[in-house]
This record gives sequence, structure tokens and C-alpha cells, in this order.
Amino acid sequence: MSISAFSAQPLSALEDNACQNLRFILTDFDDTLTWEGQLPVDTLQALARLQANGIKVIPVTGGCAGWSDMIARALPVDGVITEGGACFIGRTADRHLTYSFWREESAMRAEQALLLAQVNQVLRQFPRLRLARDQAYRLTDVAIDYAQDVKPAAIADKEACLAALIALGLNAKASSIHINVCSQGYDKFSMAQRVLGEVYGLSDAQQQEQVLYVGDAPNDESMFARFPLSVGVANIAEHLSIMRHHPRYQTTQPGGLGFAELAEFILSARQA
Repeated sequence: MSISAFSAQPLSALEDNACQNLRFILTDFDDTLTWEGQLPVDTLQALARLQANGIKVIPVTGGCAGWSDMIARALPVDGVITEGGACFIGRTADRHLTYSFWREESAMRAEQALLLAQVNQVLRQFPRLRLARDQAYRLTDVAIDYAQDVKPAAIADKEACLAALIALGLNAKASSIHINVCSQGYDKFSMAQRVLGEVYGLSDAQQQEQVLYVGDAPNDESMFARFPLSVGVANIAEHLSIMRHHPRYQTTQPGGLGFAELAEFILSARQA
């Protein structure tokens, strides 16, 4: 079946009343807020405009905690769910950061050491793949680079490595640049639901009506499956044919340019 058969609805199908009710945008980071490895000016401006209009943006990323700490401190966001749902880095009113882990931090660090040993064994079979350069700044998971600094992207090796990791019983998922391997029991949605409920006081029904998710890759499926308001930036098209759960809507622009397109659509609808 062709990729076009999996196309989502255009943004124009997103109803005005859904935009009016919106309080939160949860978003992937790499290739959703960024494009070609950079954060476009249009994206930064969109984040600032959303914040100024009372919409809280929370990146939900497989990126490392060290990177996410910088995002939470430097960008106009309300916090960051990092390492695939392992930790929420929140920001207090006086701009101090708080770290909330899915389980006790010491237990998750111990599990990470075991995962790293297993991943290193598997990587011996795939000389083109390597641990991500940010591995030293990760607190809970293990990341394998197949398309970030590995050029050209090692797509075939990525698929074979992912299958080998899953065959070992490991919790492994692919993003647009990495394979992320983490402990069992959580994912992006699990932590998002916890944060929205415990930190922001949203009921399950409110989460369905007041939260929109934006992503670009198969590791966003747990979010697309559970948030009725979900958007894929244009570059998700290359992945739709292998995904079970698709975004409901899709931008015309890729990556951070698509995010800016979405922000403009939402803010225009709220002013109508």
C-alpha cells in the first residue's frame, strides 16, 4: 500500500472550537521542533507566541536529560518530559528546575547500567551503529545513533538492530535519529498522563479535550493513539506505512516549520 494511502487530514479540518479549548501542546523535539538539525527562527517565535497566549508547551522527547535541562531553562516551554518518559523536568514560578522520575532515580540508574551492557553486546554485530554522543548525559536510557551523526543514515542496520534488541526482550523504539532502549513500564504517554494529572490537575476527560500532541516518528505512536487532537508534521509521511497509530491531522511543512504552521493556525482560530 502506498504511503499516500495513510495521509492524515489537513489542518483546515481542525475545528475552531478545539483550538479555543486548547490549553496544552505536547510535542516531540527532534524533527518536530527542529528541522535539519536546527531550531528554526519561526519555531522559536511560535513557542513564544503560544506562551504569550496562555498555551503551555511541553516537549516530550527521547533526547537526553542534559539536553532537556537546557531546553527547560532556555526555551519558552513549561517543562520537558525526557528520555522517552523516564523523567519530567518541571520549572517552578521562580524558574528553578525540578526532576520527577518514573521510579526511584537510583533504581532507574541501576537499570540503565544493565541495559548499557546488553546494548554494547548487540552493537558488536553492527559496526556502522554507535552509542549516541549524548549517552554520557543520559540518566535512565541508552541511545543508539543511526542517523544523527551517522551519515548516510544506516537504515537497514537500524531495522536489524532494533529487531535484535526486541528479540532479547528489551524495550526498544526508533525515533527519527536514534534507537532508544529503556526500562519496561513507561512510555511517552504514561509520563504525559501522570504529569498532566498530578502536576496540572487535568482529569482524563480534560486531557482529551485540552491537550494536543505533535510528532514525526513511530516512537510517537503511544501519543497519537490516545490523544484525539494529534498532529504529524509533514515529514511523518515517510513513516506512516509502518505505523499502527497515525496522527489525526498533518501539516504541509516539515519539522519546526510545520510546528510554526500549526501554531499560526491555532492562534488564528482562537482570535476568530
